[in-house]
Amino acid sequence: MKVLSLLWLSTVSAFTVHKGFASANVRNHVQAIISRPHTRNHRIVNPLDTRGSPTVRALTIAKASNDGKINGVAKVSPPTPTIVSAFLLLALDVGFRRLFQKLAISFPSSLGGCCALFISLLTLPGGEKMFKILSPGAALLAKWLPVFFVPSLVTLPLVGNVGPMSEILKIFAVVVGGFFFTLLSTAGSVVGIRKILSPDAITNGADEGSENATLINEAPKIQPKAFSDETTTGLRLASIATGVAAIASNRLSSSFATPIRALFLLSATLHNFVFGARLPRSFSKVVHPLVTCTALTWATATAFASVTGSTFVSMLRGYKTGTLTPLKCGAGDVLLFLLGPAVVSLAISMYDRRKLMRENLTEVVTAITVGSLGGLFGTAAVARLLSISSPSVRLSLLSRNITSPLAMAIAGILGGDVSLAVAMVVVTGLIGANFGANILDAAGIKDSVARGLGIGTAAHGLGTAAIVNEKDAFPFSAIAMALTASACTCLVSIPALKRLLIQLALGV
Repeated sequence: MKVLSLLWLSTVSAFTVHKGFASANVRNHVQAIISRPHTRNHRIVNPLDTRGSPTVRALTIAKASNDGKINGVAKVSPPTPTIVSAFLLLALDVGFRRLFQKLAISFPSSLGGCCALFISLLTLPGGEKMFKILSPGAALLAKWLPVFFVPSLVTLPLVGNVGPMSEILKIFAVVVGGFFFTLLSTAGSVVGIRKILSPDAITNGADEGSENATLINEAPKIQPKAFSDETTTGLRLASIATGVAAIASNRLSSSFATPIRALFLLSATLHNFVFGARLPRSFSKVVHPLVTCTALTWATATAFASVTGSTFVSMLRGYKTGTLTPLKCGAGDVLLFLLGPAVVSLAISMYDRRKLMRENLTEVVTAITVGSLGGLFGTAAVARLLSISSPSVRLSLLSRNITSPLAMAIAGILGGDVSLAVAMVVVTGLIGANFGANILDAAGIKDSVARGLGIGTAAHGLGTAAIVNEKDAFPFSAIAMALTASACTCLVSIPALKRLLIQLALGV
């Protein structure tokens, strides 16, 4: 199963980052996988490609099965290119992490790696070949991208007390109102610019294909489930097996109790996400799969705590420990590690729509300017207007629409509470993932460019992950997320603007 193979590879990579080296056996094994020749008889079917109708898919799979046999005897197939491709993205992310650490660069390595990979694809002679090699892995990571944000949601109950209910309502008003303001002001500005510059270029948000896509004429079909029955069943069985092992190891006080529990919670989290993603669309449009996954993971942690005599809080603390040490890391640490290569892989989607993005450079600049300045200074003004009592809370709210790694950096620069800043970012992203697309629909904003730039600017990675199926909007959302975060970090790093922002927020 691809996801289990990817998790195994990610674990190896994570331990490589922690220890600073990889074993020769692992390197040789991976090299053997990558270098093994692919013959023409091996027809590879990408299960993430749902463009074909069920009939076309069935014929393709049947052909692949027949090509894989000689006289009814199955041949040994080469390793799945999707996993090799995903591992290459993992390796790129690890390389960028170690490079940024060596050079003492505080900027998030995943965003830096995304930009570096995108530039490499555009400028290097072998860019197109590199794109084709990395595309299957990028598709796999994009499919699972939302679940990599779950650890931040699961650990929300650990955020400290922010004050009485009146203060909580004020904070909620800033977060919700700020999201609406950033989303609609950014998307509206882009629509306005497009009407002035090229009114005929406005799209209706439908998937218009990509530069590298193959156009297939197909009959209307029933929308397939987000994940297969095989994936769902496999993760369910893995959850049950690791759950039993975790309970047994806990009662035996085994030294492996912590990693086994982490495997159980990891399997359960993945299963809960798949379960939520497979629910009827009428339900998932109202309750995002991330909400379903988080609620079910809380229920799982509560049940496990009651069986083992532990507490819900201790389960959450063990879910994300902040370390990749094999015997200490939690399920959330593995998922957060995978967020790195997933962010790096956004460069593939951006490259795939490079022509569309090049044609809309003015719109991108407009969105980043409106989203960055409006987000920072607008939030500061409203936080002061509502008289939020805690200066730390006011400053922590300023990075509400910035992706978590840079939101932490901004909070540190401004003197805010880093944990609270991350919590605000997660809540903002959750609102965007749940309601962003519907709000744009209600506002009559159908243009793909405006939708992508609006969501990416207002709801960072969570919002971007939620519109992965809007093929032309998704890359704009990815680039808006990266550029908005970078622009805001640069702005608060300028001493004069930093002082102005703090004065506006605190009135001092």
